[in-house]
Amino acid sequence: MASNHLDIQPISGAMGAEVSGVDLAQPLDDQTFGEIYQALLDHCAIFFRDQDITPAQQVAFARRFGDIHLHPHIRGLPDQPEVFPIIKDVDDVSNLGDSWHTDQMFTDTPVRVTMLYAKEVPPFGGDTLFANAALAYDNLSDGMKAMLAGLSTRNQYNKKKPRAAAMKVEAVEEEAPQAVHPLIRVHRETGRNVIYISYDGITRNIVGMTEEESRPLLDYLRHHVARPEHTCRFRWQAGTLGLWDNRSVQHLAINDYHGYRRVMHRITAGPEASH
Repeated sequence: MASNHLDIQPISGAMGAEVSGVDLAQPLDDQTFGEIYQALLDHCAIFFRDQDITPAQQVAFARRFGDIHLHPHIRGLPDQPEVFPIIKDVDDVSNLGDSWHTDQMFTDTPVRVTMLYAKEVPPFGGDTLFANAALAYDNLSDGMKAMLAGLSTRNQYNKKKPRAAAMKVEAVEEEAPQAVHPLIRVHRETGRNVIYISYDGITRNIVGMTEEESRPLLDYLRHHVARPEHTCRFRWQAGTLGLWDNRSVQHLAINDYHGYRRVMHRITAGPEASH
């Protein structure tokens, strides 16, 4: 087991930090992992540069955060199904994750963390935006907080959007499930209230309201979470591993590198009921 002294450097006022002083290809002692986990809770998203890991090593690290969550509609690598590659080739127009969202919100037990490892990145572009949805809740008015208390949303995967083609992976033909989650979710470890919402292709409506009735309020919250003062922007390099807390973070992959190839390996772990 490797013991490490971590250096943690915040990257914005809202959230995010780079962590150095650790080799994620090696098994971690409990103290080092505890420091990493605390950094994740403190900063919502953390990033490790200059990592050289195999898919199996990435899975081993992900398992420290809980059971691996297999995507119900997208297949992973043939030899490592826990990992699925997110690939945008030079001629692809669309990309995965180009709207603000939190992963697997369309399931009853969404994931605790997402882990993304950069295998190949363009010479420029391809950054990811992250938003701190707990900070966004804190900045709502007391009247808005009172109105949102007790509301829930209906969430369903949008299989009509052509995502699988852009990722060069095989889609799984199953009926898209629906899940109901509180609109304001309490983070079980920090105790903070979080605006828990995704783009309109996932979060469809407030329970008890029609989609049309729900849209003005949900759209307001989507724009509020993504205000610049709630966000950070991260520049990937090959060998960078990013890890973020899906319970308090939304993210968006910027599609601004047409003509270049980008390959990322993603794992989601730690299914946790939101109720």
